[in-house]
Amino acid sequence: MLETTKVCGGRIEERVCEDMISALPEDLLVNILKYVPTKDAVATMVLSKQWRFIWTMLPKLVYKENNLDKSKKSVWWFLDKSLQLHKAHVLQFLLIQLGPQCPSDADVGKCVAKAVDRRVAVLILELLWSADPVSLPNSLYSCATLEVLYLSHKILVDVPCTARLQSLTVLILRCVVYKNDESLDRLLSGCPVLKLIIVKRIKDDNVKRFTVKVPSLLVFKYEYYDHLDIPYSDGEEDSEVEEDSDVEGDSDVEEDSDVEEDSGRGLVIDTPALTGFKFTDYSGDSCSIEHTPCFEQAYIDVGGNFPDMDNFLRSFSSISFLKMDLTNEMIRCCKTIKFPRLTVCRICPWNSDWMDSLVPFLENTPKLKSLIVDYRLTNKPPMASASWSETGYTPECLSSSLEKFELIDYTGREEELELVEYILSNSGILETATISMRPLPDLNLKDKDAMMKKLKDIPRVSGTSQLVFKN
Repeated sequence: MLETTKVCGGRIEERVCEDMISALPEDLLVNILKYVPTKDAVATMVLSKQWRFIWTMLPKLVYKENNLDKSKKSVWWFLDKSLQLHKAHVLQFLLIQLGPQCPSDADVGKCVAKAVDRRVAVLILELLWSADPVSLPNSLYSCATLEVLYLSHKILVDVPCTARLQSLTVLILRCVVYKNDESLDRLLSGCPVLKLIIVKRIKDDNVKRFTVKVPSLLVFKYEYYDHLDIPYSDGEEDSEVEEDSDVEGDSDVEEDSDVEEDSGRGLVIDTPALTGFKFTDYSGDSCSIEHTPCFEQAYIDVGGNFPDMDNFLRSFSSISFLKMDLTNEMIRCCKTIKFPRLTVCRICPWNSDWMDSLVPFLENTPKLKSLIVDYRLTNKPPMASASWSETGYTPECLSSSLEKFELIDYTGREEELELVEYILSNSGILETATISMRPLPDLNLKDKDAMMKKLKDIPRVSGTSQLVFKN
């Protein structure tokens, strides 16, 4: 490489500079290019003859559409040409994200088949295009090296009877459609070491009974908003439906409302090793949970039309961590269900009448150590009755186990003040009570100080407890 410099007297001198990077071993150059965007890595082929084929040995390739400028040419053209030139014997990681600008006749299956031939370990495929859902080659479902499979949007999951993914530990299915129930069953039954499943369903995905029978499964995350026709163009690889989406609880659903006839639709879980479960379902379908002796953590967010809530919640009676987005029916059921191992509970009240059921619920959690009440998704909850805390007894957890209490999004409402007062005046071994204040536009510093003073003046039965304020 020539370097031109100007020396004393205005004389120009050229000298040869050593290209130290090109002198590195080829394996090291390949390792360096792994951390460079695929398009830039391919561009290094013009540097010199030595660099011409370095990128073709990369074990990781990432192809993503430019979602900020959809007028630009699709990444498909670059993907198709560069993958033909790729020579590495092992392709450990392949990510393909195609958007609306991608041609409808793009042969994605050919790319997947090539990745399988190259012993792919991680395959992420997101088709946000305007074409119909496409089937993937049968060879994908018998790839012995595949450890992580992420399929999103315009993909038809059509699994052959010969499916066997012996190394797959992570399976993510987002907004895909299935050929039928049997195709899903074949996929899951062919994964003997599967540890994590994440599912986000859409309306009319061709599955009536979503059955998850995986003996090795440890964590299962499931989302289903049947009333939402989720579009195929969110453009975000890991986007999720926001927790504050405009979905109401069951405040208008009467306890004695007519029970709808069982449609046969629902989720069936038979996973004896399952420890963690995140469940968001507003479809009104049923959920049957069987053989889960290892349950430890659960997050529950369901619509007001959820069937057989009592039996569903009893499936979680042995867990130690529970987060609930409350509905009126849910909190009524919790009054009669015992949670003997529950140590951490996070409650999101929404707009439910939950305060009148709080004391009976606490009575059913004798080992509770941490209670978190999160009001961020609550607008104006109904006021609790004047006697909500006058039960004549103190729950066992308050006198013997509760160590931490946190209230998030405190605004000084009477209901919130009464809740803090009840906890502080009854918790015998409480260590910390944390109050996170909601930033209100019309709240001046003087009003805020007055709110904090009210809280500080509450008598505490625990002499060592600390009151902590957060903004």
